[in-house]
Parts: sequence; structure tokens; C-alpha cells
Amino acid sequence: MRVTVVGTGTAAPNPDRRQSCVVVEAGGETIVFDLGSGAVRGMLHAGLDPLAVDHIFFTHFHPDHTVDVVPLLFAVKYGTGEPRTRPLTITGPAPFEEFFGKITNAWGEWMIGDYPTDVSEFPLKCPAPIELVGLSVTWATAVHRPESIAYRLESEGHAFVYTGDTEYSESVVELARDADTLLIECSFPDDAPVPGHLTPSGVARIATEAGAKRVVLTHLYPPAEAVDLVAEVSRGYGGEVIVAHDGLRFGI
Repeated sequence: MRVTVVGTGTAAPNPDRRQSCVVVEAGGETIVFDLGSGAVRGMLHAGLDPLAVDHIFFTHFHPDHTVDVVPLLFAVKYGTGEPRTRPLTITGPAPFEEFFGKITNAWGEWMIGDYPTDVSEFPLKCPAPIELVGLSVTWATAVHRPESIAYRLESEGHAFVYTGDTEYSESVVELARDADTLLIECSFPDDAPVPGHLTPSGVARIATEAGAKRVVLTHLYPPAEAVDLVAEVSRGYGGEVIVAHDGLRFGI
């Protein structure tokens, strides 16, 4: 698996951080998790082809995780030299089909192309892994929005977990058990916590309890960037800590 953190920002405008987007390349396919504002251009800046996406997964429905699905699908339909023919799957937690239907009611004529498109939703409790080319996908509930979930990808005995937005959650701890890399939100400093989000001490607690080998911090609001996040997380966690920037790439 090759992971690119395309967007590391939040609802707070920041010229250096696009909103949430993560791209995983595995088995010859391109898998996108979340599409916040700037994600499409961010993929281009990272050397990725947004028109080559095979699967899109959402963690929840907030705009900073979803709005670029409209320009992406618009570009796939009208911005290619040759019409797309291969399938595209678009999935999120229930009630994603209702949510996506509301978007297509407004933009559908310009969003939905003639290529095969599979729009579906996940139950909040994962019944079984989803098998893609070269990897499997599972998920668990996160503590943020009622529909919020986090994802785990496994391939050849290695695991990558992306939390989306969450505060401390036992289900996220279990999902992240022994992960090689935990891409985890760290929105605010410990002295200014916000419900539904993590601070460095919360990150350290989840990573330590899960036994994650490495953490990569994302979804950073300006107050979090004002502190030494590596040092703060390392107070309670003994593994490697990386503060993500837009375009950060690593292998699993």
C-alpha cells in the first residue's frame, strides 16, 4: 500500500492545508477516503490522477470531508480526453445513499456519467471485510457524528488505519489494534479540547492502547499547530510520531 495524505486541514481556512483527503494505492487501484475542499487539486499537486480513482469511501458527511465529490465527478464526466468506461464505487456509512441522493438531486445532470457507478452504504457495524484488489477493508464506529466511522486496510499482513474525525473511542482502539500506521486526527491542544475531536493526549491514549507502531497526525486546527504536537503526543506514546503535511506519502 502507498498512502498519500492529500489534505490535512479542517473547516478553518488555511492556505497550507487542504481539507481532509487520503489516497491509498494498492493492487493497481486508487482508493480515496474523504473529499474535502481542495482534494481534487491536491491530488494533482501530489502527482496523483484524480480521474483514475476506482473507489471513494467517506467517514462522515461534514462538508470538509465531502464537498469535492461534486467537482471530482464533474471532472470525470467532462474533463477527460476519452470517456470513462471502468466502474467507480462510492460508499459511506448509513444513511449515505440518502445523503448522496440529496447531492445528485442538485447536481446529478453534471455529476453522473455513463460509466458504471455503484453507490452504496455501509452499516455502522462491519459485518465482514470488503475485499478489494490486494487488500481488505473493515470499519468501526467513531465518536463524532452519528454516522461517523473509521477505516482499516490490511494487505499482506500489514495494516493502515484512518480515523476520520473522532474523540476517544474504544471501537477505534480495537480497529487500530497493532496497526503499522495510524493516521489519526489531532484537532486541538489539550488545554482547549472540543467534543468530537482529539487532542495530543487522546491520540496518545488510543495509539498506546491499540499498540500502533506509528502515528501520523492530521486534521489540524490552528491552535493545535501552535504547540509541539510530536512532543505532546510522545508524553503518553512511545512510538514514532509524524505531523502530516499536504502531500505526505508513505508506504505500509
